[in-house]
Amino acid sequence: MPTRSISAALYLTLCGLTIIDALFTVEAAVWVAIGCMSAFILLEFPRTARLQQAVSVALAGLGVLAGTMESGALDTVIDGLRRTLPFLLLFASVTWLQGPAGRSPSLLTVREIAIRQPSGRRFAVIALAAHFLGVAFNLAGLSLLTPMVGGDTPKPLRERLGRAMVQGFAAGTAWSPFYVGTAVILSAVPGVRWLEVAPLGIGLSLFIIGCSWAFDRLFLRAAAQREMNEEPKERGPAPPFTRRHAGNIALLLGTLFGITILLVEGLRLSIPVSLAIVAPPFSLAWAIALAGKRLPSTAPDGTDTAAPTIATGDRSGFILLRQVFDKIPDLRGETMLFAGANILGVGIASALDPDLVAQWVQNVTPNPIVTIPALMAAMMLTSIVGLHPVVFVVLVTSILPPEALGVAPPIAAMAMMCLWGQGTNASPFSATCLFISRITGDSNWRIAWRWNAPFSLTVALLLAAILILVQLSGVYG
Repeated sequence: MPTRSISAALYLTLCGLTIIDALFTVEAAVWVAIGCMSAFILLEFPRTARLQQAVSVALAGLGVLAGTMESGALDTVIDGLRRTLPFLLLFASVTWLQGPAGRSPSLLTVREIAIRQPSGRRFAVIALAAHFLGVAFNLAGLSLLTPMVGGDTPKPLRERLGRAMVQGFAAGTAWSPFYVGTAVILSAVPGVRWLEVAPLGIGLSLFIIGCSWAFDRLFLRAAAQREMNEEPKERGPAPPFTRRHAGNIALLLGTLFGITILLVEGLRLSIPVSLAIVAPPFSLAWAIALAGKRLPSTAPDGTDTAAPTIATGDRSGFILLRQVFDKIPDLRGETMLFAGANILGVGIASALDPDLVAQWVQNVTPNPIVTIPALMAAMMLTSIVGLHPVVFVVLVTSILPPEALGVAPPIAAMAMMCLWGQGTNASPFSATCLFISRITGDSNWRIAWRWNAPFSLTVALLLAAILILVQLSGVYG
């Protein structure tokens, strides 16, 4: 069996075992899942990018070094890998959703409408489209918009549209349970439920998108228009968005969100476990329903280039399974980064006295007016220098409960959820920046530090002010 097939089998096996443990508390399943993860990492390590290798090894090495002071190196590694298992479920779930999302006529129509907007409202529409496609389908939704930032788009316009995409997409971490950051933070902050923070998160996400549009209008649009030597090619009129399209999308999102949140709130399962239970059968049913459908045109002149997708329902399900099996090994980088970050968090948490750390924090940040912006500034700055936000979140939540910060747990969770998206946009090594870099051909450093960092820093200050007011209002106790 080829190495990639073995890796895929190991990953899918550990996902199944993690679900079994979550449902029935089978300790043996956890140990076998940890063994599968370790074997997956060893098999895929040689094919991982050197930078990801270096960062993952450094994080794990520092964690082991810190862990030897208290609990021992082996215990630190095992506990870190154990904590990583639920988040690998989320990566796999997104992989299941990518195939049918990329072939859905209704979602592709949304893409065509966003692409073909006139310049006066294009930025706002693209940001909103990236947001709502992303909150349901993660990077699979963002990938639907990539034709806008291809090589045939003039560079100034490509940068503006790229900003609209990634900033609208990143705002989703403020509330969508299908984002890795949201799932990590809600799992790491004790006692915070998704329904408790979602209403505020939706409001903050729309605020972020509004700020992105205003930032572009005030500082970027005029300069980009001056730099352009020629007008972009007209793509023709946007296709109509019918009631059928709206109904299909509402049914998709309502079913996916509804069943997942029912498991989260009804059975008290974690978001990663709930989505991992829902995503495979949902994706298979969706793929079979799409069999023989025609796709909307993507030709610049608007001509119909559509063709049937797949011949039969049975065949469509088989193709989806094969696609998932082929793509699973590509999760190597995320797996190693999360494993390294969790090992680091476990090691440092075991080496430090939580009471002493809490006392020191309370002395430095004596009230929420100081604590909230300090927390968000630290998360933002560590992201900008290259650390993925998962490192910061794991460290903070491993060492300090929200009460030690003097902040209501939902406010602490919301601060990190908002800043996860802004931090990944400003981190050169995040999946979002690397993805957009591959599409546009621009450096991931430029995308992180020139496209996104100025906006991310600005909006972080505004979000901190809003969350301070919410904390002082006593809405969350």
